[in-house]
Amino acid sequence: MISRLLAVIFSLLSIAACSDSQNGDDGMNSSSQEVSIAYLKSLCRGDHYRIVNDYCVRGVVVATDWLGELNKSAVIVDKTGGLEFAIESRNISEHLPIYSEVEILCNGLMLARIGSKIKLGATPTGDFPLGNIDSEMFNRYIRVVGTCEEFVPTAKSFSEIGVEDISSLIRFDNIRICEQEQGLAWCNIENDKPITTDRTFYDNKGNTFIINTLATCDYATEEIPSKEISVIGIIDYSDNRYFLRIVNKWFI
Repeated sequence: MISRLLAVIFSLLSIAACSDSQNGDDGMNSSSQEVSIAYLKSLCRGDHYRIVNDYCVRGVVVATDWLGELNKSAVIVDKTGGLEFAIESRNISEHLPIYSEVEILCNGLMLARIGSKIKLGATPTGDFPLGNIDSEMFNRYIRVVGTCEEFVPTAKSFSEIGVEDISSLIRFDNIRICEQEQGLAWCNIENDKPITTDRTFYDNKGNTFIINTLATCDYATEEIPSKEISVIGIIDYSDNRYFLRIVNKWFI
């Protein structure tokens, strides 16, 4: 309990330290109102919400397509939670390095509820509920405003995960791949190519949790360690269940 509390405290202090390093920069738009990620997501009470106020959010980049772990999206976090946003780019990490602090000017963007996850993006042009922020929109809405060289994720157990953790950066300690899947890689292979795969892990209390790995992930064909490990990733939700996507190859 004490170690978990300390992890949360250090996480909040890390974000605060990053935010305090901006040398008085007031952001892209002096009239914009900075709001928390939790507040911004709360605006989407239905399936979608078009943002018409001059809101901006700041957060630390903790996940991108850097290692193929995400597809055309990035995740930022602040002390209130995490936010995934859709970007029309296959090299997001070149523009948004891990641990950079970014500011997103939200007026004109969309929030959409995809499953139980609220995601930020552009107005959709097709059947999908949310469009990607393209390269022209990127420079208008998003910019890097600082660097956070250390960020401590929140440590939780499987049983503690709830809706407030969706898109947040979470650490699981002392977990192990289930016996039936020991010796397997993170992704299954079909027709000589990796496919996006779920793997089941359990903790020392017998609780289980799914780790989902995209086929595009750089380590998709690496064997999963059979010993107890710690992992850090983003919580997601689909098909009435929570699961974790490892980010930045954070498993030890």
